[in-house]
Amino acid sequence: MSKLTKKPSPSHDVKKKASSSNTNSRWLLLIALVITTFIVFFPSLNNNFTNWDDDRYVINNTMLAKPYMECAKYYFNNIFFNNYHPITMMVYAFENHHSSVIQGISTNPEMYHQVNLLFHLFNVLLVFFFIYFLSNKKIEVAFIAAMLFGIHPMHVESVAWVSELKDVLYSFFFLGGLITYFKYIGERELNYPRLLLYIFTFFLFILAVLAKPAALIFVFILILLDYYTSRKTTMRSLVEKLPFLIVSIILSIVTYKAQIPDAARDVASFSLFNRMLIGSYSLVAYLVKFIAPFNLSALHPYPIGRGNILNLSWGFYLAPIVVLAIVFGVYKSLKYSRDVVFGVLFFVINIVLVLQFITVGKALIAERYSYISYIGLFYLAGIVYSKIYHHPKYLYGKYIAFVFIVVGITFCYLSNARCKVWNNSETLWTDVLNQYPDNAEAHKNRGAYLTNKSMYDINAGKNDFDKAFDDFNQAIRLNPDDAQLFIDRANVYSAKEQYMLALVDYSKAIQLDTADYSVYLNRGLCYSQMERYDSAFTDWQRVLKHYQNAGMQFPQSEKLYQSRAFAYLKAGRFQDAVNDYSHLIELNNIAPIPNTFFFRGIAYFKLKNYDAALADNTKAIAIDGNYREAYYNRAQVYFNLKKYQQSLDDMYTAKRLGYDIDPAMIDEIKQALTAPKN
Repeated sequence: MSKLTKKPSPSHDVKKKASSSNTNSRWLLLIALVITTFIVFFPSLNNNFTNWDDDRYVINNTMLAKPYMECAKYYFNNIFFNNYHPITMMVYAFENHHSSVIQGISTNPEMYHQVNLLFHLFNVLLVFFFIYFLSNKKIEVAFIAAMLFGIHPMHVESVAWVSELKDVLYSFFFLGGLITYFKYIGERELNYPRLLLYIFTFFLFILAVLAKPAALIFVFILILLDYYTSRKTTMRSLVEKLPFLIVSIILSIVTYKAQIPDAARDVASFSLFNRMLIGSYSLVAYLVKFIAPFNLSALHPYPIGRGNILNLSWGFYLAPIVVLAIVFGVYKSLKYSRDVVFGVLFFVINIVLVLQFITVGKALIAERYSYISYIGLFYLAGIVYSKIYHHPKYLYGKYIAFVFIVVGITFCYLSNARCKVWNNSETLWTDVLNQYPDNAEAHKNRGAYLTNKSMYDINAGKNDFDKAFDDFNQAIRLNPDDAQLFIDRANVYSAKEQYMLALVDYSKAIQLDTADYSVYLNRGLCYSQMERYDSAFTDWQRVLKHYQNAGMQFPQSEKLYQSRAFAYLKAGRFQDAVNDYSHLIELNNIAPIPNTFFFRGIAYFKLKNYDAALADNTKAIAIDGNYREAYYNRAQVYFNLKKYQQSLDDMYTAKRLGYDIDPAMIDEIKQALTAPKN
């Protein structure tokens, strides 16, 4: 008798089809998330660098051009820009090696914006899966949270700003670590050792903190997840957190020490009561902009009036009451579920260190700080949507779906437009000034950009010194104690060849900040342009002496030696010029610069050291075969060495390359060439 084959039950078929349908829906939603987010942020791919930290991180950072191993050794062993984030700096190095560079300096921001957006898209997917697991696999909750995360206008700063690579990068590892930890404590059956998930979580945490120190709060989010999942607190669960806590403490100390110089300078001397008002207000401001992300700005300054007097509106005094009301509401919600507590605490834990209870820096709030912290609020938004959508009265579901569509379209439009604000420094700081017309920092940065557009844009055209001059005047009116503003305005005066006015501003800057020795370099340049060489040499020597006594090298020493060497030439101090140009050649021995040999050749010629002059001009031509001035100078050297045929050949080459040569000189060489020899 043959065995009967058992037919699958109808319920089994239904479950299988439902599971398949659920998987297909999930993939369609993921595709929709990625496409929507990409379209919203597409304008950021056409953006340029800005002069807000991009110059320090990328444009002027020649270390990025070094070989990867040398670069890694430097960033893993050094603090950079008051932060320890070697993983972020290595990604910058990768971007630099794969983008257009001139003498090791990045000139094309396209790759940098592509990487930022790519990580943002990855993070959207990670948010989806994190919330999906967190909500017991409720697709609509995960979709709402991930979509809001992807398109929220407050997140544009983190994505469209090249210098915020660290934000999207650390978030990638941070979210990955949360997912692996959730599976570690939540999955009942695994096909591999559970310990692997724990190890992988710790590994992702290490990558996160090496990308941005903000990830140090990771251990507290793990504790929050334990609470949310009702995991019992045992000796094992506490010991599991120890490695995370130890790393957090160590790197917290490193970060604190790295930021002491700037923190000490930027801490506002407000009373404890005022700091409480400001911290409460900033918390409420983040919550308000979560719901209504309008009046956004790259810089939200403190409400400080004339004379650095704090000018608080009624909103600051109301904010602590609002915060207490929120705390009370969250406490009361415990009777019903842990969702509200989890969402709010996730938000608060991730943002508490930047709430300005300790008032550091120039910003009251910063939109980039919402990137990770808002996930807790996005989760709550998804939960609320799900509960209303599945309400017995179907009409409520239609209403909430309509509200979400309207909010989604509005956020998409605002974020897309916001990406264009970050196009360049002028659009960025003009937008800040539209919100805060009396912000000195915005006037200062826009003016700095206008005086040096070519540093940030390719083929930017003529610099607009008049607009920059107006910006610096406004900034000085608002903040007359900022030495850098006088330096910037002096630079504009120098560009306009108004050297006396430039000298006044440089001297004022020195009076305000005697520790900034770069001012002496600039004032020396100004003296040199006025042919007051002795004053120029005095300023430059002051800079070199200070750094030599400190056992350090002046950061702009190459520019100083170039300027002083040329001034020595103009002043007729030819041996001093030779010495400075020789020093420059030693500094640039890896990538020799033809101008340095050319000008040293002039100095040797003036000293009648024709053999040395010949060697230097020949070297300049070897580096740049079209260096017409070097051919012309070498022709004169050959003439003085009585090598008339070589002199004539170089004259013709210089003429062919476009050098304007007096025909009488060629005739003189020909006469010497044909003259009878004694």
